[in-house]
Amino acid sequence: MNANIYGQTPENEKQRLKELRSYDILDSLHEKDYDDIVTLASIICDVPMALISFVDKDRQWFKATHGLDGEETHRQHSFCSHAILSPNETMIVPDSRLDDRFKDNPFVVGEPNVVFYAGVPLVSENGYGLGSFCVIDRKPRELSEDQLKAMKILAGQVMKLLELRKTNVELNLKKELLELKAQNLDGIVSARIAQIEGQKVQLEKTNKELQAFNYISSHDLQEPLRKIQTFTSLIAEREFDNLSEKGKEYFLKIGKASSRMSHLIKDLLAYSRTTLDKKNFTEISLQAVVNDVLHDLEEDIKQRNAQITLTADAHFNAIAFQFRQVIYNLLSNSLKFSRADTIPEIIIDYRLETRLESGITGAREKTYHYISVKDNGIGFENKYSEKIFELFQRLETKDLQIGTGIGLAIVKKIIDNHKGYIFVESAPDEGTEFKILIPV
Repeated sequence: MNANIYGQTPENEKQRLKELRSYDILDSLHEKDYDDIVTLASIICDVPMALISFVDKDRQWFKATHGLDGEETHRQHSFCSHAILSPNETMIVPDSRLDDRFKDNPFVVGEPNVVFYAGVPLVSENGYGLGSFCVIDRKPRELSEDQLKAMKILAGQVMKLLELRKTNVELNLKKELLELKAQNLDGIVSARIAQIEGQKVQLEKTNKELQAFNYISSHDLQEPLRKIQTFTSLIAEREFDNLSEKGKEYFLKIGKASSRMSHLIKDLLAYSRTTLDKKNFTEISLQAVVNDVLHDLEEDIKQRNAQITLTADAHFNAIAFQFRQVIYNLLSNSLKFSRADTIPEIIIDYRLETRLESGITGAREKTYHYISVKDNGIGFENKYSEKIFELFQRLETKDLQIGTGIGLAIVKKIIDNHKGYIFVESAPDEGTEFKILIPV
């Protein structure tokens, strides 16, 4: 290894930088998949900051951040530049103020006051350390074995996303070469066939990655959580009365946090399955779907004395279990965000509606199944009407925050699967109305 202003650099630094640039990741735009991973890492490790960073020649560049502003820092101040020196090991710094490498670092003595650091190197298939997937805290701490295991799993998902990106870059280059060579009809046909074959391979690979993530979410991430819930149940049964009042308060917070994590993982699985599940359309009855959902929500409805009305039945083709999820999520949402001083009233309206749809040859009329779910709940500022369908966005009204922030993202993805549209209108203390259009 060679000494320089950064302390040390890998012996293969020239080749490492070449490998990093082959992914075409530096200075790319924010992408939701990466942002979701750092958010999940922050939740699992219970830290305020999480990063996906890449170590360039003179800088550390962030692909995704949680709890930290900025897009890059100078490499000489980077913790991650140390992490890539041992690409096969997780770098743990329990207290940077006691570490000679970092105690005078401006990011330790000043903002963002990095005290604890844990970084899993992001390693390419050729063995080059490209950067680090890391979590940061402003106080000394340690991670459990299960938290470290989860970090390594998520770092693996980052590298799989990078490999997919690299494959796309290579496919696009090959596509451009084919287009340049296509001088006649045979050439054009050949290029199109190659493009389709490449897309098919890419789609199959993407589906495998999603299936792998499903397995990780349903097994590897839930297993340590199940252990936590098992031991907390045992403490609640046998030792709770022996705890101090403060201890009981902390214990109840642990229970709530593990329960929320469990709901989050289940909702993430439901979200990913809306992409992977087969899209079999069958004829459904809107009345039957609503009745089925009302049965599931019976306790919540009785507790709030809610009044739910369906204006008309209808029969149309849909992905049955997915459409049921839409109605369940919307009704559940209305019940959660009802006003404490008002009996919840929810109206489900149906009608056929014809609208103009613009196309290549101009506007044409198209008929839709129009379904609306309107309530008299607490509502929210209408400026959030688009953001509310994004993953991990939660309704925040009058200091009330409920759910994992995935339910409405699932609804949006299911409506997309039906080639439809969903809109929302709301105002504080005036209720909310979700409007769905599904083409006939």
